[in-house]
Amino acid sequence: MEQLFTHQTNEIAISTLLARMNPELSTYSHYLCCELVDYSAGMNDVFMHRLKEPVNATLDSKRYASLLLESFDGALIHHVSEWPSLFVLGLNEDPEISSTPAAQAHRRPLSTVLPAGSRSQHWIAKMNEIQMVFHQSNENLENDKMPTKPNGVWLWGEGHLQELQDSHLLISAQSPELIAISRAANATLTSIDQILNAESTPIDALIDIHITEDKSSLDKANALVTRSIGLLKSGHYGRLKVQLIQNSISLETSCTKYMLHKFWLKTGKTIDWIRNACN
Repeated sequence: MEQLFTHQTNEIAISTLLARMNPELSTYSHYLCCELVDYSAGMNDVFMHRLKEPVNATLDSKRYASLLLESFDGALIHHVSEWPSLFVLGLNEDPEISSTPAAQAHRRPLSTVLPAGSRSQHWIAKMNEIQMVFHQSNENLENDKMPTKPNGVWLWGEGHLQELQDSHLLISAQSPELIAISRAANATLTSIDQILNAESTPIDALIDIHITEDKSSLDKANALVTRSIGLLKSGHYGRLKVQLIQNSISLETSCTKYMLHKFWLKTGKTIDWIRNACN
């Protein structure tokens, strides 16, 4: 979020940003993200799991929007099509909670990540109510009709109405989350090659790639950082920042042309470079 709006002096909630995608939400003063999730029971607690591959998931968004409307009386339900498991709620008053982002709550004991705040019990009760509604509705569906059947929602990302300028950032994105928030910010979505081969230097650029343990994926990440370092050395960019996110844990480091010798390992491996710089 900070990368999208570097000129902002105050923090921007993700629900506030995504609310820009629906003009009707501008008539509401506050917002909440409502994400479709799966809950599972452990030995001593309950765990929340985000849906796998939400873009490819077979989700009947209209059906879940209808179920949510029954539970959130008076709220506007906006479905984020680029992020199929996510809805934004338009509220007429402050929800008065402090929530845990879904990425941080994923696979953690529910008792440690539940919303806090003066009205937290209201929203926790609402999540429990929706879980029962979803459970009953899912039982009436044939398995082959809809393979992906979330059994609850996670409320997070509370925000309020505020004026935002468009972002000047160039972005190459793969994740549905980043695509959605980039479009909401009116940032320019483009390809990796167009960013790296641009004749004129953009104000800022962000490249999102997925890294797995297979060799081709790691080679791709290393090649990308190597090309980026070339642009740093040539003066095309002033700073290179690399962030590695794994299991909701973030490691990041950055450098300038004159700091490269402090960070870049002789092996030239992207992941080792980040881990070494963060230690």
